[in-house]
Amino acid sequence: MNKKIQDKWKEGYLPGYDCITYGDGTFTIANTYSVIETETKKNKRFWFPLCDTTLEGILKYDDDIWTEIDIYHGAFEYENQKFVFGDGAMGNEGYIASITVTGELNWAIFFTFSNPINKAEVKNEHLICYGDTGAIIDIDLNNITKIKVIQQNDWAE
Repeated sequence: MNKKIQDKWKEGYLPGYDCITYGDGTFTIANTYSVIETETKKNKRFWFPLCDTTLEGILKYDDDIWTEIDIYHGAFEYENQKFVFGDGAMGNEGYIASITVTGELNWAIFFTFSNPINKAEVKNEHLICYGDTGAIIDIDLNNITKIKVIQQNDWAE
């Protein structure tokens, strides 16, 4: 476990990038974008892994990466881990995190577009996250880099 990541987590901070932050100090940076589908005229958002890096690699270029987070009620345990979720400091952000039963961060996925994640559940080994303005995000628990934005925020339609 990376001491800096774990300390920041306990203080209520995560990196404010679309990324997966792992408790060992590694990261998977994401690319996220939205397009308007020509047939339906609806906004469709995509999230996919772009590259892997480390906390040190990010801090080399920017030491102000931390965003304050709030943990919402509704956390639950699943297969020897606990899922917690909530929002980032800007209001348009949300996150979901896996922690050990003793509170150490396994991983956290931060979304700059989801608005607060206010509910989550596991269905068929997929973690389904619900944002408070309609976003629905599906995370494959067998490979957490496989993320699908099932539904965009209601206001983005």
